Amino acid sequence: EDSGVDEELYHELLCSADVDKAKAQEAKAKGNVAFSAKSYEEAIKHFTEAIAHDPTDHVFFSNRSACLASLERYEQALEDGAQCVKLKPDWPKGYTRKGLAEFFLERYDDAAETYKAGLKLAPEDAAIREGLQKVMDAKYGLPRGPAGGSSAAPMDGGMGSLFTKVDRAKLAVLALRNPKLMEYLSDEALMKKVDMVASIGSGGGGSDISQRMLMQSIQEDPRILEVFAAASGMEVRLADPDEASSAGAGSRGSRGSAAEAPGRPPPASSPAPSASSSPPPGVPKVPLHRAAAAKAQEEKAPEDPRTPRQKEADELKNEGNQLYRKRKFDEAIGCYDKAIEKEPNDLTYYNNKCAVLVELGDENYPKVLKTCEDLLSRRYEINSENAGGASFEKVAKVYCRMASVYEKQHKFDEAIAMYHKSLTEDNNRQTRSSLRELERKKEKWEKESYLDPVKAEEHRQKGNEHFKANDFVKSKAEYDEAIRRNPREAKLYSNRAAALTKLLAYPDALRDLEECLKLDPTFVKAYSRKGAAHFFMKEYHKALESYEKGLAIDKANEECLRGREQVLAKVASTQGSDEVDEEQIRHAMADPEIQRILHDPQIQLFLRSMKEDPAEAQKAMKKEPKLQEAMSKLIAAGIVRTR
Repeated sequence: EDSGVDEELYHELLCSADVDKAKAQEAKAKGNVAFSAKSYEEAIKHFTEAIAHDPTDHVFFSNRSACLASLERYEQALEDGAQCVKLKPDWPKGYTRKGLAEFFLERYDDAAETYKAGLKLAPEDAAIREGLQKVMDAKYGLPRGPAGGSSAAPMDGGMGSLFTKVDRAKLAVLALRNPKLMEYLSDEALMKKVDMVASIGSGGGGSDISQRMLMQSIQEDPRILEVFAAASGMEVRLADPDEASSAGAGSRGSRGSAAEAPGRPPPASSPAPSASSSPPPGVPKVPLHRAAAAKAQEEKAPEDPRTPRQKEADELKNEGNQLYRKRKFDEAIGCYDKAIEKEPNDLTYYNNKCAVLVELGDENYPKVLKTCEDLLSRRYEINSENAGGASFEKVAKVYCRMASVYEKQHKFDEAIAMYHKSLTEDNNRQTRSSLRELERKKEKWEKESYLDPVKAEEHRQKGNEHFKANDFVKSKAEYDEAIRRNPREAKLYSNRAAALTKLLAYPDALRDLEECLKLDPTFVKAYSRKGAAHFFMKEYHKALESYEKGLAIDKANEECLRGREQVLAKVASTQGSDEVDEEQIRHAMADPEIQRILHDPQIQLFLRSMKEDPAEAQKAMKKEPKLQEAMSKLIAAGIVRTR
């Protein structure tokens, strides 16, 4: 597919002697202008020129990745995102570019790892957090939308159901509590656009054309989406420029929820993105009418219902959050304590203090759990003293705090119970994602905690004793337990394969031997046992191959030498017999390698010449090693008879 890149210009500039940063910045500026005008092909050419002038600047690759994603060229977008991360591994935005491309390529595991790497650099980055949530939802089959805050994301097929006819009367009632919505309702031009979008959505918003019309209308005037969101019962708020790139990440919390619970603090030496790096073109610009609306909203802002003490408490909380992010934990606790003194009936301040205590060490875990339990026991009392001080959302966060502590203590069942309780209070994606991650961690931890090489050896010895006593069922059971205790020990799989062979379970034995050889490719006994299993299955060509591989490691190995002789003797007797072993032929024809040989045009031509002119065919085979190898396998498999 044509990438829209002028290859001749690219190579000409790339081969220039020196890096020209001035020209690179000039080309980048042109690319930004083209991107703003949605001329993505033109923007790609400018960013490609910038890269050619200065291939060391990570921002150029980031910007071109955004353009390619806008054109749904996700493979190319991924390449540029990966190069951006390679050039500037401490720049969080690069991980959003790479993760977005991996998301739309449905490489969900890779996308999750990319976003997690970005979160290590910027734990509070809303775009990265939202992207990771979208990836996890998509991976586990939950309804999903665009990941990582890109305007390039296509609309979901079911999104048309949101854009149906709006109830003006219902909106008027809602507007009584929302001055911004009242302003929107008074804008006749806007409401005409809303009616037009509603007619598109009602008339079949699932088609590609309808989806594009809906997306175009919303991009031209984002207020349309806010009106429909309000009509659907969602909270309506203007996004500021920094939030515009977070793919609509929002909060449903009450007063002070924007910074209620600090996330994990960034590493002490975590570098911040350079201020000189201009914002990538993927971040949409805020239209002038939205800026005007925001200004009007400020002028008409409703009276703050908080008391003076509550305002002081929130200011102290915000100061504590900043100190927490800087890892100044003692100072942060001081701020939260002062906030609690000002307003003792708000769960947020206690919960934030608990977050700091968790960071200070496991000796504080019991104290955190006791504090959380006390808060939950007083939730109704707190709410009666301060409406919203123990809202459902805040109670849910307290349960999540308890879950995180139990998780750190490896009390996974208790942690899972806390997450379930949190979801009954506030069913949100972040908690669902945390619950899924915890369940996987529990499974992994249980497997790892069960490992014990000493006990594995004890079970192996018991298995050997049962094997010598010809009690192969009990022998296999002991080997099973030994493998569960130490799944990285190659000889355990070999021993179990020997027991399975005695029980005539040849396919199972072969699977164990394959695993054994993955762990230790030089384990000769595994090759000899594999050869024996193939021999009993009348797959003589595979048996011969296994013995040969064993002898390549140990030329004097008696089991492999004896096994190879046995196979050659059996093949010779089969060639001299007038009877056709149907079981052997059936096994051979089911072998993909035999099928590949039989469908090779050169082999087909050779087999035809064997019938027409055997002497010439023999001469050709002596000159061609490929023909010799193929014929030896076909003869061993019983497909070709030389008699």
